[in-house]
Amino acid sequence: MKQLKRKIFAFLVAACLICMNIVPAFADTTTDATAPAAADVRQEAQLTASYLMNSIDFSTYADTGVFYGVSRDLFLAIRSGYDCSNQLAAYLEFVKNNISEDGTLNINNGYNAKNYYISSYTYLIMILSASGIDATDFNGINVVSKFDKIINTFSVDDLSNNSMNIYHIGSVYSVVNAYRDTISNSDKVLADIKSALLAACTADGNGIDNWGNSTDSNGFVFPFFASLYDTDSDVKKAVDSAADYSKQTILTDGTSGYSVQYPTPGNTNSSGMNLAFFAQYNNPDVNTAVLYNSIVNKFKSASGNGAYINTYTGQEDFKSATPDALQGIITYLYALEGKTNPFDITADVKAIADAKNAPVEEPSTEPSTEPSTEPATEPSTGNEVSPATGDVNVYMYLLLVACAATFACVTVYNKKSAR
Repeated sequence: MKQLKRKIFAFLVAACLICMNIVPAFADTTTDATAPAAADVRQEAQLTASYLMNSIDFSTYADTGVFYGVSRDLFLAIRSGYDCSNQLAAYLEFVKNNISEDGTLNINNGYNAKNYYISSYTYLIMILSASGIDATDFNGINVVSKFDKIINTFSVDDLSNNSMNIYHIGSVYSVVNAYRDTISNSDKVLADIKSALLAACTADGNGIDNWGNSTDSNGFVFPFFASLYDTDSDVKKAVDSAADYSKQTILTDGTSGYSVQYPTPGNTNSSGMNLAFFAQYNNPDVNTAVLYNSIVNKFKSASGNGAYINTYTGQEDFKSATPDALQGIITYLYALEGKTNPFDITADVKAIADAKNAPVEEPSTEPSTEPSTEPATEPSTGNEVSPATGDVNVYMYLLLVACAATFACVTVYNKKSAR
């Protein structure tokens, strides 16, 4: 009988030890296919936006290259829903102080005038539109009209890799498409943009060729053209071919490498761009939840301040790694919420125009007798920190139960042995 009791006791102890080993094994799992709630993704996006917004000086810009980078970060922060009103005010104050009456931005050009100069206008217009500000009447200046004059001087060659970094073509398409009823010769301009896009793709169908094919280029450029995917067979073919290429760069842990030629190691920038690509263009072979979870679990700063690690330097480098991570997260968020591409400003421009053209109604002098049925809600500050994946783990409960059972059995065994 005593021997049987010892065997039972040994079994329970072994079970407890097994549970203790199971818990960390599950907690360390990096390939997590659990789809997060959209609210949790938005909270993560706002935390990252908060880090960026509090890391940038919005009062001055050395040149159009810096202006472009900061403008992209600000636009992403606006799309995250983070309250960046102070940063937006500083940004717009700089613009007001550095723009002529005809809309000319008086900012020193970066090393590539066509590259960054045109993007200074596109991102400014996108920021104004996303903020509900009429870009055709910003501080009395028609910024869209100035952009119209500039873009109509661009040829297909000017828009292509021959003259301009292809990364900037997406924002040009976004603005022209949103203002197609305002931009002169918009049909021709849109056709030229499409021609430049397709010319930037390699003949073998691997997607964008920007000093070679890469996950980064496909993920950065193609999502801007989501509105053409279902209507333009040429764009659809290019996107689908790029997807076949980019999915080959996804590693077993869910992170992504730079290219098929250089697939390892997985890095923050490529992972962010691959998430943006596949979140925008759903692919049956790619689980975007895995891509999202891998970025948050593998590359998010351990300090929890919203920064993402530059995997090439090991540093928290917001200038390169964090914006790419945020772009992927924002695009994934929009997909979860059933929205269109975050860089598409057509709905924003329409809402501004509708409000501008809406008839002014006389305010009612009759007091409302209907009680409000809306519950009071506290606005999100964007600074709440969501728990890390795996913090609440059902296996921990199994461990506690097993330990409790073991303790009880040991107590009974000792009492009976003492008789």
